[in-house]
Amino acid sequence: MNKTIVGIFDDNEEARAAVQALNKAGVKQGDINLARNEGTGKGYTAYKGANDEEESIGDSISGFFGNLFGTDDDDDMSFTDETDVYAESVRRGSVVVTANVKENMVDKAADILNDNGAIDVDRRAAQYRKDGYKKFDNKANPYTTEQTKTELKKFKDQGEIALPVIEEKLNVGKRVVNHGGVRVHTSVTETPVEKQINLKEEKVNVERHAVNRAVTDADMKNFKEGEFDVTTKAEKAVVGKTAKVVEEVVVGKKVSEHQETVSDTVKRTDVDVDEIKSKKARN
Repeated sequence: MNKTIVGIFDDNEEARAAVQALNKAGVKQGDINLARNEGTGKGYTAYKGANDEEESIGDSISGFFGNLFGTDDDDDMSFTDETDVYAESVRRGSVVVTANVKENMVDKAADILNDNGAIDVDRRAAQYRKDGYKKFDNKANPYTTEQTKTELKKFKDQGEIALPVIEEKLNVGKRVVNHGGVRVHTSVTETPVEKQINLKEEKVNVERHAVNRAVTDADMKNFKEGEFDVTTKAEKAVVGKTAKVVEEVVVGKKVSEHQETVSDTVKRTDVDVDEIKSKKARN
């Protein structure tokens, strides 16, 4: 029993790569289909079955899906919610790839579509409905290339949320603070001192001696009137001062190091992402 799996792609190159990967995995060329709009706002193209070239399928995508899902009525397509989304996706510029595969190939084929960039169908449908979409309108014009770019950018902006992971780090620095010290005073004191010294002093000593001798020539030179002085000398204590360095007081600083452990708490935001499992490629 065969089943049809469907993948929606926002990039035509990814869709074509998925087609090639399916073919390489053993899915027959005739069992693979691809549909996209032309980007002109007017028509659609399709890669159908064994035809390796894309061909125009006009201004309606309903015939393509009617062929796949059992109705050829372009005006009254009784699509399911999912096929409605497939058609709307193509109208808005996405590419739909379908593959008719055997039951034992379903999971592998779905993995190939997902691995090549198939989007989450449920999420895309929710995004459409958020913008007011209710049901596929076969008469609505397909998007132009510029409209598609705007649309896909909007979905990308909605789908990406930047969650900063903030982590505090403990930074330990140093600052200089006053930690005591000494204040140095200098002063002058006076101390009475005594010292012994020997001083010489001269005095006049007059002595008379009785003499009985003849007069000599030398005596005759002094035998006349005259006078002379005899002076005396004495030593006096003279006080003088000299300064002498008897001691040095050295005031300096000595630097020592010690290790100190600083304890604190830091905060960090953790972002946990839980996977919500859903099937992107549908079967």
